[in-house]
Amino acid sequence: MLQFTKEVDYGIRLISTLAKEKKGLLSLREFAQKSQISFLFLQRIAKKLREAGLVKSGKGAHGGYQLAMEFKKITLKQVVEALEGEYAVVNCLKSNCACPQAGCCESQKVFRAVNVKLIKYLGDLKLVEILGK
Repeated sequence: MLQFTKEVDYGIRLISTLAKEKKGLLSLREFAQKSQISFLFLQRIAKKLREAGLVKSGKGAHGGYQLAMEFKKITLKQVVEALEGEYAVVNCLKSNCACPQAGCCESQKVFRAVNVKLIKYLGDLKLVEILGK
């Protein structure tokens, strides 16, 4: 079954909240309390999103997070890959896999076809289209 992790779920929630944020930086601690998500888990998620260039942070007493790019440009693929790394429907399709059956595996041909379409779909799917912000 194709399924996303809690990390992706929470990452989408954070990005969605940042898209609505009008007063500047969003405190991660406040967001954690309001959304009832572990602050430490959110810190890891925010760090990955920052490293991927989707969010940026401000330090200090009035620090927090904000989007680093326009919300309407953020795709589901960007969020998934920022948080989970290279996405593939099966591990043998990831670029770092050294499967001895690569190239002659019938299942891999099926999975590759699905993977190509799914990656394109995730890359075309903007969060704004789904969430309507």
